[in-house]
Amino acid sequence: MPAQSSSLFSANDVAAPPAIADAVAGPVTAGALPRARPVPSPELLHPALWRAGSLARGVGRVLATGHDALDAELPGGGWPLGGLTELLCPQPGIGECRLLRPALSTLCAGAERIALVGPPYLPNAVRLVGWDFSPEQVVWVRAAKPSDLLWAAEQIVRSQAFGGVLLWLDQARPGVLRRLQVLAQAGDSAIWVFRPVQALRESSPAVLRLGLAPMAGDTLSITFHKRRGPLRDTPLVLPLADPLRAGRASVRPLPAAPVEPFVVDPATAALLASLSSFPASGEVPDAADHAVLDRSASASPAARRAAFPVV
Repeated sequence: MPAQSSSLFSANDVAAPPAIADAVAGPVTAGALPRARPVPSPELLHPALWRAGSLARGVGRVLATGHDALDAELPGGGWPLGGLTELLCPQPGIGECRLLRPALSTLCAGAERIALVGPPYLPNAVRLVGWDFSPEQVVWVRAAKPSDLLWAAEQIVRSQAFGGVLLWLDQARPGVLRRLQVLAQAGDSAIWVFRPVQALRESSPAVLRLGLAPMAGDTLSITFHKRRGPLRDTPLVLPLADPLRAGRASVRPLPAAPVEPFVVDPATAALLASLSSFPASGEVPDAADHAVLDRSASASPAARRAAFPVV
């Protein structure tokens, strides 16, 4: 009686395994391998794709920040247009507006309008003029209730009538930011949203998310929390130049013209001595002799400038 097999197939139908010598017939030549196709750039597949180790390039239009070190760290080399940029600040007035000044100047030079929505302080017209901004190009929006402020912000972004929008939001739900992001994508405006640092615990639909912190020496520390590119572990230290202060610092007194020595003849010296308290000698009076004349005089121009705060 033939032995029963545990296989589903008969022994005649099962092919014998190939010998090892047949499997390794010889060395494989390079020509036998299929040629690897080049991997296309992620930006060519979809604009929202980029390599993890490099900054995204297919990000659309951007607005130069005016700071070369910051442009080198941003996708496309500037502030994104048609998307939200979220700036997290520990408090207002740490230099966030001076950070945006070069970009705002570019917009104003191109006859674009700027909207200030809910700023924490009253806009300074003198500062705007000093920054070469035309007051007619700046629109200030304030509202008594946060809901009215958000409604005004959405209408401004939807209108696409402003080249730059600065929006201060102390409290905003993620859904509000998502609506603003969707509205921003329909245009090409630069939109900056200022929020407190506590908002970092929440998710954000913003294209770019930066943390700002003041440092000594009129310097700003910038932390990259979200960008289309590789992770940056260390913050960027960026010096901020104030055009008004820089203009004052660049003014230097002109060198005084050489003064020839003044010689008084004896007769004139005697006459002056009888009419005033000048010494009868032919020497030039010391500067201390004129101190009494300056007591009732106003302060010097430098002292008067120091008395007024720099705006």
